[in-house]
Amino acid sequence: MNFIELIDKKYGIKLNEQQKQAVKHVNGPALVLSGPGSGKTTVIAARTAYLVMETGVNPESIMTLTFNRAARYEMEHRFSKVFGSEIDKKAYFSTFHSFCNLLVRHYEKRQGRRFKRIEGNEDLSSKREILKNIYLQINESNINDDQLEDLINEISLVKNKMLKDLDGINFKTRNFVRIFNAFEEYKRANLLMDFDDMLTYAYAILNKCPDILMYYKNRYKYIQVDEGQDLSKIQFEILKMLVGPKDCNLFIVADDDQSIYGFRGAEPQYILEIEQQFEGCRLYRLEKNYRSTRNIVDVSSEFIKRNHKRYDKNHRTDNNFKSDPFIISAKDETDQQNLIIKIIKEKLEDDENMDIAVLFRNNLSSVAIIDALDRNGIHFRVRQNRLDFFDHWLVQDILAFMRFALDQTDVEAFMRIYYKMNRFISKAMMEYAVTAGYKESVIDVILKFDGLQPYQRKTMIELKIEFKRLAGWNPVKVLDYIENSFRYFDGIREYCEMTGLSIDYLYGLFGILMTIARRCESVPSFLERMVELKSIIESSGDGESEGYITLTTLHSSKGLEYDCVIMADLNNTEIPGQYALGKFRKDNDASLIEEERRLFYVGMTRARKYLYLLWPQVRNGFKEPKSLFIDEVEECLNKKAQGQVRAGMIVQHRKFGRGIINALYRQDDGNMLIEIDFGGILRKLDFKTCIENRLLDFQL
Repeated sequence: MNFIELIDKKYGIKLNEQQKQAVKHVNGPALVLSGPGSGKTTVIAARTAYLVMETGVNPESIMTLTFNRAARYEMEHRFSKVFGSEIDKKAYFSTFHSFCNLLVRHYEKRQGRRFKRIEGNEDLSSKREILKNIYLQINESNINDDQLEDLINEISLVKNKMLKDLDGINFKTRNFVRIFNAFEEYKRANLLMDFDDMLTYAYAILNKCPDILMYYKNRYKYIQVDEGQDLSKIQFEILKMLVGPKDCNLFIVADDDQSIYGFRGAEPQYILEIEQQFEGCRLYRLEKNYRSTRNIVDVSSEFIKRNHKRYDKNHRTDNNFKSDPFIISAKDETDQQNLIIKIIKEKLEDDENMDIAVLFRNNLSSVAIIDALDRNGIHFRVRQNRLDFFDHWLVQDILAFMRFALDQTDVEAFMRIYYKMNRFISKAMMEYAVTAGYKESVIDVILKFDGLQPYQRKTMIELKIEFKRLAGWNPVKVLDYIENSFRYFDGIREYCEMTGLSIDYLYGLFGILMTIARRCESVPSFLERMVELKSIIESSGDGESEGYITLTTLHSSKGLEYDCVIMADLNNTEIPGQYALGKFRKDNDASLIEEERRLFYVGMTRARKYLYLLWPQVRNGFKEPKSLFIDEVEECLNKKAQGQVRAGMIVQHRKFGRGIINALYRQDDGNMLIEIDFGGILRKLDFKTCIENRLLDFQL
C-alpha cells in the first residue's frame, strides 16, 4: 500500500490530483499556489509525512516556517495528531521570527553576551516608551498613539525592505531619519533587540559566520514555507542563504492573491519571480475550494482577476450554489449597525450554531458595532482587541467637556479644554485658577482674577451658563455644540496641517462618539457607557469563541473561515482608502489599489455560505461613496448572471411574481433587456437594475 492509499484508508485524508502532485514533490525547489480553502495545511502536513514515511528523510531535518504563532500551532498540531504515532522524531515547526531568534541565541551563546528583547514574551523594556522619549527629544512634542503606530510601521518597513538611503523617502513621521538613527544607536548602546532586529541580526550573522550558516544548512535539508506571499525582502534573503541557489529543497506554499502586508514590507513580487530565483523550480496549483459555495467562489475569483500582477488561476468547487453575495447600502452608521443586528438575528434563528463574523478595514469600526451588539444581548469576541480609541487625546478631550459640564469644580477637565473652545482663556487665567485652590467653580475662580479684561469677564460669565445648559442636554446635542459653537475642530485642523495628521481620521473618532451618543439619553449615561464599553472591549479577547460572533479586521481574518461573513464600512475612504486612490490618480500607481483589492478578496473568501457587503451612505455626517470594489463585485455578479440566464428559464420577481423568460435583447452598451412573461403579461426589464437590486431570483 503506497502512502496516498495509506493516509486515505487509515486517516481518511483524501487528496485530489493537484494535492497529490504537491505532496509527492521531494527534491528541488517548488512553489505551490494555494487558493482560499484549498487544503494547504493538509498538503504541508501530508508532504512532511511523505518525506519521512515514503522517502526516508529524517524528520529532524525538516523545518516548516510560517508567520504567526496561531498558524504554527495549527500546522504542528495537525501533523502531530495525524502522524504522531507513525513518526517518533519531531519535525520542526516555527514562526520566521522564532527561528531567527534561535539563530541569534546561537550566536549570543558563542559570543558570551546576550541582548535584551524589548518585544514579545521576553519584554524587559518597552519599545513604545523608548520611541516616545526619542520622539519628544527630537521633535520637542509628545507623540500620539496614531503617530506612534505610523512610526513603528515605518521602522519595520525600513528593516524588512533592507532600505539603506532613507533621505529621499517621504515618511509620515516628522524627522523620521533622525528618530530612526537615534533609536538604532540607543538599542546598540543598551544591547536591546526588537522583532525587526531578529531578522536583521540573523541575516548579518549568516553573512558574517559561514560556520553558523553551514550548521543550519546541514541541519535543515528540507525547508517548507507557509503563507509565502507574506515574505519580506530580508526574510527572502535569509531563505536564499539557508537553501542555496541550486539543488535546494525549498517548498513554498503561497497565494499571491492574498498578499496584504505591504506596510510590513511583504511584496508578492518574491512569489511572482520565484521561478527566476531558483533554477528548476516546479509550479503546483491548488485550485479546488473546499470552503465556500459556488456563488462565492465564482464571484470572488472573477473579482480578483481585475488585478494585473498575479498568477492566473482557475478556482473551482464541487460545493453547491446557495446565495450570491448580498450588497446592501445603509443610510448611515446607525442604520448599518441595525442591519448587522438584523442579519445576525435572522441567521441565528435559522441555525443557532451558525459561525458568524463581522469584518472591517480598521479596528475603530468595531467600537460602535460592539455597542450595538452588547445592547442587543448578542455575545461576541474581538480578535486582536488592542484598541487605543478610549485613550485617544480627542476622545479624552470630548469626555473632559462633558465631565466639566457636570462638575464645574473639575480643574483637571478644564485644564484639558480651556484653550480648545475659542473663548480667549489665557494660560495666566488658568494658572491662577489652579494655584488659587478654591473648591468652587473653576470659572468663578477665574472671575476673581485681577487681570481680566471686560470682554473676558463677559465671556467667562457666558461660558458658565453654557456649561450649565450642556449638563442637561442629550449627548448628541452636546457633541454638536462642541463642534459648532465651541468650534473645537478649528484648532484641530491647524494641528493636522502642522503635524500631517489626518483630519478625516479625527472626524472618524468624533463620528464614533456621535453614534454611541445617539443611544444615550443624558450626559451621565453617555459617560457611564464609555466606561462600560472600554471594559467590555478589554475583556473580549481571543478566548473561547463557540457561540460568539467574531469581530475582526480584514487583515486579522486571513486564514480563518466562517459560515456567514458581514463586511462593514465598505466606503472608498476605508477601502481602498484615500492614500491608495491618490497614488493611483496622481502617479498612475495601481500597486496600493491592487493590495487593497487583495484585502477585499481575503474578506470575501472567509465566507462558507453567506456573504454580506455593507456600506453607509453617510459617515461622520458627510456623504461618502461606496467602495469601488462594491461596484466591481456588482459587475462580476451582472456578468455571471448574464452568462447563465437564457430563454425559457423560470424566474421569481419581487413585485411581479413568477414568470418565464421569453427573450433576451443585447444592447450596444453591453447591458441587456430581459423580456419576461408574467402569466400572459409581457414586461421588458433592465437586467442590470434587476441584478443590482435583487429584484429577480433565477432557477438555474
